[in-house]
Amino acid sequence: MSPSASRSPARQLLLELQWSDEPTLENFEPGANAMALQALRALIDGDGAAGRALYLWGGAASGKTHLLRAACAAMQAQGQPAWLLGPHSPPSHWPALEQIARAGAHALLAVDDVQDCNDWQQDWLFGLYNAARQVGCGFLGAADRAPAELALREDLRTRMAWGLGLRLQPLDDAAKQRVLARIAAAHGLQLREELSRYILDHHARDMASLVELLRRLDAFALRHGRAASIPLLKAMLNETAADSGALPRPCPAQP
Repeated sequence: MSPSASRSPARQLLLELQWSDEPTLENFEPGANAMALQALRALIDGDGAAGRALYLWGGAASGKTHLLRAACAAMQAQGQPAWLLGPHSPPSHWPALEQIARAGAHALLAVDDVQDCNDWQQDWLFGLYNAARQVGCGFLGAADRAPAELALREDLRTRMAWGLGLRLQPLDDAAKQRVLARIAAAHGLQLREELSRYILDHHARDMASLVELLRRLDAFALRHGRAASIPLLKAMLNETAADSGALPRPCPAQP
C-alpha cells in the first residue's frame, strides 16, 4: 500500500487543517535575501537604541508579509508588544501614541503595504513613527517600491528612508523547490523532484498558489489512495476542469 493510502481519515483531516502554517523566521526561505533576514533578526534582538528601523520593498510574493508577520510573532513569543498594521487595518487596530510611548524600546511597530495607506493612515503613521523613534521602539515597514518612489506625504516618505532599506528579491526555481519540498515533507506528502519541476514549469509560480496546489494535490492523492505524481496531478486538474464544465471528467490516472 502506498504511503498516501495508509493515512487514516482522521489523519487526512488533520493534515488538511495544518496546511495554513503560520509564517516564522525559521520557515522563511531566504534565497538571495539572507541580508534582509539577518537585518530583521538584529532588529528583533536589538538593544533599543533610538532609530531602530528597517524598510523592506519588493514585488508581489517576495516575502514581505511573511517577514512582517514572523517578526511580530517572534516579538510576541518573547512577551513583547508588537503591532502589525496595514491599509486594511481598521482605526481600532491602530495604537495610540501613548501605547507606543509606554511600550518603549522593547516593542515592534510593523506596517505592511505602506504604499497603499490613505490620508488618515498616513497622518497616524507619521505620528506613530515619530513616537517609536523617540522611545527606541523598533519599526518595520514594507512596500512594493523604494521609499523615494512612494506616493505619500513628503515628511512620511522621508521617514521611511531614515533606517536601513533593503530590496527583497524573488525566489529562484531552486529556492522554490526547496520550499515546496519542505512544506510537502512537513505534511506527509512525498514530492518527487520531477513533480516539483513539472509544477514550476506548468503552473502559477507565486508561492501562495504553489502551496495551494500542493494542498489540493495532497487531498486528491489521499482521496484516491495514490502517491502524488505528474499523472495524478493532471487527473486532478482535469477533474477540476470537468467540474467547471470545461472538459469531460476522466478517471484518475495511474501513477
